[in-house]
Order: sequence, then C-alpha cells, then structure tokens
Amino acid sequence: MPETHIADLVLSVVRRRWEEAERLVASRRPDPAAFVAQCRECDVHAWVHHLLTSEGRTELVGETTIEALAEMRRKVRYDTMLLLGRAEQALDLLAGAGVRPVALKGLDFLHRIYPTVDLRATDDVDLLIRRGDLTVALEALREAGWQLPSEERTTHYIRSSHHLPLRSPGPIHVEFELHWNLAQSERYAIDVDALFDRAVALEVAGRQLLRLDDSDVVAHLLIHHFSHYFDRRLKWLVDLQGLDAHGAIDWETVAARVGEWDGTVAAGVSLTHLHKLSPELIPRQALSALPVAAWRRLLVRPLRSPHPLELFTGTRSRKVQLYLAAVMLENPSRLPGWLRHRARRDRRQSDNPLDEGRSATH
Repeated sequence: MPETHIADLVLSVVRRRWEEAERLVASRRPDPAAFVAQCRECDVHAWVHHLLTSEGRTELVGETTIEALAEMRRKVRYDTMLLLGRAEQALDLLAGAGVRPVALKGLDFLHRIYPTVDLRATDDVDLLIRRGDLTVALEALREAGWQLPSEERTTHYIRSSHHLPLRSPGPIHVEFELHWNLAQSERYAIDVDALFDRAVALEVAGRQLLRLDDSDVVAHLLIHHFSHYFDRRLKWLVDLQGLDAHGAIDWETVAARVGEWDGTVAAGVSLTHLHKLSPELIPRQALSALPVAAWRRLLVRPLRSPHPLELFTGTRSRKVQLYLAAVMLENPSRLPGWLRHRARRDRRQSDNPLDEGRSATH
C-alpha cells in the first residue's frame, strides 16, 4: 500500500471521518505494520487505538493492528505514570522553594483534555518559570539529583534557547524542560510576565500550580508547531481538537496574541498546515486573521508537499529549516541581525540569570 494511502487513512481516523476511512479500506486493506508505523510517526498511536475501539471501528484495520496499537498504548500508560510521578516530585521541590510554575503542553493537557493518561504520548515535562525564580528552581532540583547536560550544552541552552533540559534521578530517567520563555526571545517578543498575569489555576495530583490562558495555549501551540517545521506529528492537532471541544477557540484573540508576540507569520504558516490536515478545525476566518503574505508564499512554493501530512518537503534538512525560518521572520529588515545573533549567540554572555558566573567564550 502506498505511503500516502496509509497516511490518508490515519488522518481520516484522527478526524473521525469514518465514511472516508471505509472508502480507503475498501480500495486497499491496510498493511498492519505500515499502519502502526504511521501512527507511531504521527505520535497518535494511543489516540488512534482509543478512537477505533471506543467508536466500534476496529474492523477497519483488523485484529492484528488493534493488538499492536494496544501494546503501544500500554507502554504510553506506563511511561506517563512514571513521568507524572516524577513531575509530582519536582512540583513538591519547587513548591518547597517557593516557586509556582506554569504547566505547559502535555502536563496541562493530560489533566484537563484527555479522559485518561494513556491517550497522549508525552515525552517530557515542560514547566514555565519566572526569570527571577530560575536560579532557586534549578538549585532545588539539582540538590535532589536532577541532572544537567554537559557544561558546553548547558551554556548553549542558556544562551541560545528558551529552556534548559534536565534528567530526573533514578535508574529510569524522565526528561524535564525548565522554560523561561515560550520561544526564542530574539525572534519573538513574548511578555512572560503577562503570561503569568493571565495564567489560570491548575491542580495536578492535589498540587496547586498554573496553566496558560486558553488563547495563550493556542498561540503557543502554533508557534511551537512552527519551531518543529511542520513535521508529520498529529499529536498537536489532537490537542487543538481537545481544546476546541472544551470551548470554541477565540481565533481573534489568538491572532491578537501572536501579533503582540511578533509571531503572526509563524502562526499563519502553522495554521495553513493545520487547515490542510483538518479544514473543519481551522476555519477560514482563522486563516484570514493570520494571513501569510503572497511574496512569502511564493518563496516557499517550490517546497510545498503533496503528501497529506506535510506542508513542505525536506524539513528534516537543516538548510531547509533555516530557509523557512528566514522567509517567515516577522520583520524581514531584522534578518541580518538575526543571522548575526545565531552565529555568535553561544559565545556571548546573556542576561539570563542562569548565565551569571559563566565565562564568555570566543
């Protein structure tokens, strides 16, 4: 079965387009291994199993496929339980240090969008920390055994990124990311203090923390989708479906928010991809609120992909990624300065509190 046929089938299941799925299966029965592999690449293996079984559609893919997806879903359950257990330990440490973080993405969604924790594969725990709390938060985790990358990599993240990765202690590691922003500050202008001002209370296993305001959540997902260069993961599409189901997304507010962040172009391209994947989820008025200029579309037209899951081809290539990032920079006049910053950023000491005491490199 051609890859695009399998991709169309997975997408039709995620969109709950059952008549379309039946037509695809009637034309060609899906190969179990190929279907499972596509679900895994799209990072929706557990969710697809849930949809097929809960809506009585298992005959579409057959018993062998359902059993394979069920095994993968069991692994998601075990992995998520471990991840949440470590997250609760980290939250206790942060609370003891007087730090109340904002839960981002998976840690937030698992506690209010998905009915059970085994429906969304979550790779790490993302926490947004106020800049003034970064040093004490990191110290609290390090004293309890959380581990940083190598010194060189730590310096790179502090000076070049918007988050710092850590690993939990113990024989089985869980990945954490301490964020001080939602995206790179040199490209976007996100007011983190405003994020905290708008943040909403969230309870995680009896612990009181925060989550982003829903419009900030959607804006963040769009910027995040751009940062991954529109890969084939459908997990974030499912996240948006869940957010929409819990209350219609206010696209005008989302557009205003990403405009404040200098992220209108990036969000607009992300919406173009998501509209291709699910036109019913991304209405035309959302695309109109976040337009992508004709000259930008012209510059990336040779990269447009006919594949049902892709917006552009070759996005695993670093050259293609940099080209897309440059073309979609909000203010084209800032391109020379942005490129100079990228070339020098690791060698220059930043104003990040975690950079204090680190020597500048040359």
